[in-house]
Amino acid sequence: MVTACNRTPTQGEPGAEAPAVISIWYSLQGHEEQEMLKQFKLINKNHPEVVIKATKVAANGFVDKVWNLQAGGKGPEIFISDRAILFALYEKGAMSPVLADNSDAYPSSLAVFTFNHQPFAAPWLTDVPLLFYRKDRITDLPVNLKEILQKDTIAIKSLDPIIFSSWWRAEGGIISQAGVPALDSPTNSAFLNKLLYLKSQHKLVIDNQALEQFIKGDVNYLLAWGSESIDLNQAKVSWGCVSLSSVLGKNAQALLANTIGIANSSIKTVPALESPIRLIEEELLKPEVESSMQKASGYLPANSNCYESSQSGTFEAEAATALANSWDLEGYALDWKLLSLQDQAWKSIAAGSNIADELAKVQKTALGNSK
Repeated sequence: MVTACNRTPTQGEPGAEAPAVISIWYSLQGHEEQEMLKQFKLINKNHPEVVIKATKVAANGFVDKVWNLQAGGKGPEIFISDRAILFALYEKGAMSPVLADNSDAYPSSLAVFTFNHQPFAAPWLTDVPLLFYRKDRITDLPVNLKEILQKDTIAIKSLDPIIFSSWWRAEGGIISQAGVPALDSPTNSAFLNKLLYLKSQHKLVIDNQALEQFIKGDVNYLLAWGSESIDLNQAKVSWGCVSLSSVLGKNAQALLANTIGIANSSIKTVPALESPIRLIEEELLKPEVESSMQKASGYLPANSNCYESSQSGTFEAEAATALANSWDLEGYALDWKLLSLQDQAWKSIAAGSNIADELAKVQKTALGNSK
């Protein structure tokens, strides 16, 4: 555990109340962590009535550490982590309904942390798949995916159902239907067969070095996360991008699985601390803070106000299109629970397993788990 942004409170004028010390546990790393800690310091500076005590906790031990401490009446007031960790905390009853007003979040990003129609966390940063292209090689903007594949090749890192979610949804893919697992649906099988056919025709390159191939100019198109724009900028590549819904239609809905949220503790959110907890959450959710996080890390703001001034055709405008058209899937939906099984099947298929056999296998497991 690493503690940062900790300072000794100053009392101010005689008789003034001591600042409220709010503990924040987070699992962010790299550029996201560095920028977040800067924002914590700014909040401390601009709001002397609160002191943020920030502690980094490894993702693989996050939930257990929180749960063990809460059993003894301890733990942090605020959690900042990804969807999977916050969902696990919600299932254990470790979270109270989020205090911050986050009405400006995209509905689909808010749905990620909504359980039984109650938001238990505020979406802060997210990510969507975008189709990047080499502006120095592509003179005409991409119109539709079919035309692109007739003329060119698209590279992607892996056969991952999350990054393929927009394309897969546009082709009629489903995870469940009427509350019943549908992992082996004919549309899912047809889509996977199509991808493998495109791969055999060298129209689709599935390679862990896809980003590097795009940077070197070996391929002109790259299906990748919006956050990878940071790497492209650092490599000084001349690039543009379009949302998948721009080239596949309105049914190309991205699944916002890679979403970071802000939540507050079920046992530490007491009346005396509600005001400082809300203040910190709402400071972090300001458009200027989310935009600073995006510039540092590449992760996209979940706040729709961050995109109001974006110009047509820019990265921000295409990201906004993808977010506005993303999959509105509530956090407790069956599809989220089945996603790991779908991912398991796709990985086996990428390794050479038979499509029908793998989909049938995970479908059987899904039906068994739902009984």
